[in-house]
Amino acid sequence: MAIDIKEFEKKHVARLQDRSLDWNVLKFQEEIDPRFKRAQMRYIGRGATANADSNVIAAEHFTLSTMVLPAGCIGPLHLHDDVEEVFFIIKGSVKALIQEVDSDEVHEIRLNERDCISSPPGVYRGIHNDGDEEALMLVMLGAVKPNLPTYVKGSELEELRLQRAKEREAIIADK
Repeated sequence: MAIDIKEFEKKHVARLQDRSLDWNVLKFQEEIDPRFKRAQMRYIGRGATANADSNVIAAEHFTLSTMVLPAGCIGPLHLHDDVEEVFFIIKGSVKALIQEVDSDEVHEIRLNERDCISSPPGVYRGIHNDGDEEALMLVMLGAVKPNLPTYVKGSELEELRLQRAKEREAIIADK
């Protein structure tokens, strides 16, 4: 079976020139705390948010995106119960934040350019750009459509997530 290279390229190649930074995908977090501002650029799959983006390569086993984290900003602690998540630092220096469930202690691990961290399912993870320049990361999730993440119990983000889940359930029940 011969490969039609034009069709292959159309289906399996994602070019930077065809992408744009999505500053809105996680805007709900930024509305709680301006330090949660960051942008995502999807390449493979739609990720946990599953935002409609017809310009991505269809995922078969994982998702891949880049994330811009401005100086001073934070990717808040969150937990994926079903997948590992990988952060690979392309540019800049950040602190990876790791917290066990039912623990108040947040561990910090310095990551510099070309450093990588893989967070297993069931562990809270986050990123803090404590530097003066924006950081650029590659982010991978180990499933085509990961479960939505949860946040640290009692945090504003977790309260918002629970509220949205109740609203969603009420809408589904009314149909």
